[in-house]
Amino acid sequence: ILSQLASSPNDVASGLAQCMEALRLVSSLPRSSPIMVEYSGMKGSMIKAFGREHLSRVPFRTVAGLLKASMELPEDSRIMYAAFYREDGTVNPTKVLIDEDSWKELVPYVHTLHIED
Repeated sequence: ILSQLASSPNDVASGLAQCMEALRLVSSLPRSSPIMVEYSGMKGSMIKAFGREHLSRVPFRTVAGLLKASMELPEDSRIMYAAFYREDGTVNPTKVLIDEDSWKELVPYVHTLHIED
């Protein structure tokens, strides 16, 4: 319907449709905020922010290795679960397991990764 309105000869209808389409595109863009990584284990607890774009470019197993190296975590540390953004932008506190094969699709919606050993 938006595409029909956007090509309407009526300038007002066409302009409104183009604005609505632009808003839809902007709202579907990946988040630019960092991904928070929270660790709790033998080394105590800490939180560190990582660039979402950087983490989205590599496979999940590589992400796990990068986080461990950067935070100097024990080798047996594992990403246990994640907290995700809701559609309204708030954070859902539910602890959710991550499908490793879907990592690149999930990255835009991740708020916090939780690591334990």
